[in-house]
Amino acid sequence: ADAVHQHLERCVHCQHDLQSLKAFDAHLQETLVLEPDLANKIPTVALTDTPNRSSWRVVSVGFAAVAAVAATILIGTWTFNQPSDTRPPIVARLVRATGAVEVQLPGSMQWNSVDQDDEASFGVGVRLRTGTSVLCEIETADQAKIRLNEAGEVVIRDSKEIELVRGQLWCLASDQSGIEIDVAVGGAKPPSIASFTCPSESEFQCDAEQSFASCDSVSLQNSQTEMSFGSDVCVIRPGETVSIDGNKQVQLKPSANAETKVWQLPLLAIGNPLDDELRSSLNRLLAPIGMTKARHLNEMQIRSLGPRGAIPLLAYALTETSPERLRLRRTAVSLASEVADAQSIEMLRQLTEDPDAMIAAQSQQALQRIVGQDQ
Repeated sequence: ADAVHQHLERCVHCQHDLQSLKAFDAHLQETLVLEPDLANKIPTVALTDTPNRSSWRVVSVGFAAVAAVAATILIGTWTFNQPSDTRPPIVARLVRATGAVEVQLPGSMQWNSVDQDDEASFGVGVRLRTGTSVLCEIETADQAKIRLNEAGEVVIRDSKEIELVRGQLWCLASDQSGIEIDVAVGGAKPPSIASFTCPSESEFQCDAEQSFASCDSVSLQNSQTEMSFGSDVCVIRPGETVSIDGNKQVQLKPSANAETKVWQLPLLAIGNPLDDELRSSLNRLLAPIGMTKARHLNEMQIRSLGPRGAIPLLAYALTETSPERLRLRRTAVSLASEVADAQSIEMLRQLTEDPDAMIAAQSQQALQRIVGQDQ
């Protein structure tokens, strides 16, 4: 019993199933009841010690007929009242995460941890939150992608609506439909909500802080949309940012985000083979680094990821082997070698055998630094 209880505290799937079973049990108790007059209709038959064959057959047929009638009544009553599906509908699922993600079911005060291996799926009203250094990606039933940065929290309203309670969120709507994004503004409870629809095949990034909220239309290929906040309605064009300050003043301006994908790199590095999105993102991010004397903003943002940023850089260097990408591979290893820690040792060992002497040497130096720190 203790083992079952401990498992239920951790497993979101079983919690959903338990709720469904409880609801189903209550339903059966309400509907699967013999009416008093039905019981009285069943004849009482006294069997002798040595019943003859013909009388036994008559009694058997009589019981069979009555049982059939009773079963028909019960099954008919149960079928009529039985809901089509007692299990809560699944509106999203966890695709990948860099660590444990906490989940809270509707009506519950308890948070439970799930990770990528759990293949967790979520119903309407489920809350998700991430801790320090934990990123996650969920996919809705409508195939929209939602990524949550560290120390963030969202509520899955349904497959077409997500609320950002706090932190940073990136979304990409499917090619079939848009998705509504609600952003909490300010720390009041309940908070004020700014809402907009991320149009199909469009990409947005939103932030919800204690006294500030913003939404960026980060791709010039996005469709135009509108955000409503109280009585204010503003149009968000591709490449624009709408922000709401602590005084609830709405401003619209050109997007100031240098690169929205930097914080997502550790998440994109999960999986084998390497995600094409990671490869294309790093091709774009690494290209301007080293082209001027001044340190490029992309470089500073990548460095700010620390050791977890080394993993996508080294994964890129191991898999992007085309000759025209050699400069970018060297840049990736150079950045990674400065911030890598013990979790990158295996990839660094592989790169010490790289055909490019510069990459091999930098990887060897990084290995020596990490091993020296551990001694």
